[in-house]
Amino acid sequence: MSGMEPLNSGEKTDRFGLWPWIAGGLALSGILYIIGAQVFKPATRAAHGPAGQAVNTGPASVSEAAPGLMHAIPALTPKDKASAAPTVAFKDTGDKSVTLTAFKGKVVLVNLWATWCAPCKAEMPALAALQAKYAGKDLVIIPLSIDSETAKDKARAFIGQNAPLKLYRDPDYVLPPAFSPPVVGVPASFFIDRQGRVRGQVNGDADWTGAAAQGAIDQLLAE
Repeated sequence: MSGMEPLNSGEKTDRFGLWPWIAGGLALSGILYIIGAQVFKPATRAAHGPAGQAVNTGPASVSEAAPGLMHAIPALTPKDKASAAPTVAFKDTGDKSVTLTAFKGKVVLVNLWATWCAPCKAEMPALAALQAKYAGKDLVIIPLSIDSETAKDKARAFIGQNAPLKLYRDPDYVLPPAFSPPVVGVPASFFIDRQGRVRGQVNGDADWTGAAAQGAIDQLLAE
């Protein structure tokens, strides 16, 4: 005999019968942790790159987390702190090469957009209304499509529904990365003053018929 007495049924229950319950409890805790992490993690915005791919641009702002709200239009950058607008070429309404320097002397609002971008298309009527409101003034709104060359007709047809806007195109995606910092998603918009300086930037859709947008434009026109 080894001197060890065999376990009776009660002892087996005490030593081994709790393990399934312990393992199940640990598994349940893990599942609850994963669910909690997904529910309470910061929201992220899925911006889009030149080919329509999702680009994670980090924690969402309050306006992004609340459906129906648009991005705020910030105060304009002071003249002495503004940087020059990019000078790379894109295509004008006649498919000829043009740069932003061609619009010097006017206030310019550049709006980068694409036909595959739902927020871009949703805000376009407001941009059209803004251009119409300032008819006869030194404001030029440039809706710059970053669609590929194969989507040219689609982009032209869409802008045709949003007169008085005219189509400008950047199928080679050269202007967005030329800004500082580079554009990582659309829509993205830039206020450029008469001297060709970038005075403001909006990353995302905005209320272009609101007081903030018109106030920024009026300030630039008055300078």
